[in-house]
Amino acid sequence: MAKFNRGDVVSLMSGGMLMTVTGLFVDNSNDMNMNLAFEAYRMKFGGSSPAFYACSWFERKAKKEDVFPEEALKKVTTGEE
Repeated sequence: MAKFNRGDVVSLMSGGMLMTVTGLFVDNSNDMNMNLAFEAYRMKFGGSSPAFYACSWFERKAKKEDVFPEEALKKVTTGEE
């Protein structure tokens, strides 16, 4: 089960920019494409993360995107919830 949902605001456990979760990759035996992406990220990061999250943020007006394993992220409370 995924810890974060699309639209959640997160940051790296080590700190850094606020990011928005824009997608998630979980082990889903019903979706072959999802499984391929999940296994590719599992190989990239190693270990056995239960999910990987696509996140986006802005740096100096430039949109940035990357994928992070679940254990590298923490949810941020923005006060707008």
